[in-house]
Amino acid sequence: MKTSFAKLIALLLLIAPGYAAGAQPSVELFKQVLDAKLQKVKSEGTTVRTVLFQEVVAGNPNGGYYPFQVTAIIHDYSQGYPPNGFYGETCVGKMEKRKFDLLADDFGGWKVQGPMTVLGPECKKNPSEGVSAIPLAGLPGARAGNEQTDAKPAAPPAAPEGGNLYIGEYACYGAGNRLMAGMSFQLERGGKYHDVDGARGGTYVFDSHQSTISFRGGFLSEQTGRNVRNAGFQLSSTVHCEPWR
Repeated sequence: MKTSFAKLIALLLLIAPGYAAGAQPSVELFKQVLDAKLQKVKSEGTTVRTVLFQEVVAGNPNGGYYPFQVTAIIHDYSQGYPPNGFYGETCVGKMEKRKFDLLADDFGGWKVQGPMTVLGPECKKNPSEGVSAIPLAGLPGARAGNEQTDAKPAAPPAAPEGGNLYIGEYACYGAGNRLMAGMSFQLERGGKYHDVDGARGGTYVFDSHQSTISFRGGFLSEQTGRNVRNAGFQLSSTVHCEPWR
């Protein structure tokens, strides 16, 4: 009974970030979230999709975004319509060192962002009912939850530039959520920023306690962003800035 209870607690810690606030998400958790997403976006004609992970590398956290680099094989089997003598086809494609971001959603779970397309799928017609033209057994990699995968362990979390501030390129939006030309900028580590052309820049100070970011010098001089979080911040009552992804 004690063993079962311990396993239940371990499972809750894996799937619910609220139970381990601030903890680095594991490679295994990421694989499960990405696998679920890839299942949702498979084509309507695909009967069974299998994701075989070959390598997963965890990067350094960035303001609530947890990057992972993925190499994987995607195996899509279609059963076709056997009564008509069509047994479907099997397609195999690959993701090569594809970057994804894992981040918390609004409901205590996780979501993944990144391109879900499969590169260069090779497709072959299945020879008979229920038989795949490209057997899974001959492909390298392992499914999520299979400890035989060669995925690397998560890297130790690096101290971000302060709480939930995303470091990187930003775009700003005005009324009607319209992109504002000339308002894009890049935050650098060490308290410096500049526009995307690198021509106009200055410094910034992030206050994690007040959730504000204040700019000095450059085209954003004397402006203060409020309610800073990993999804961006409010620069004024009508302008908000968020990571350009």
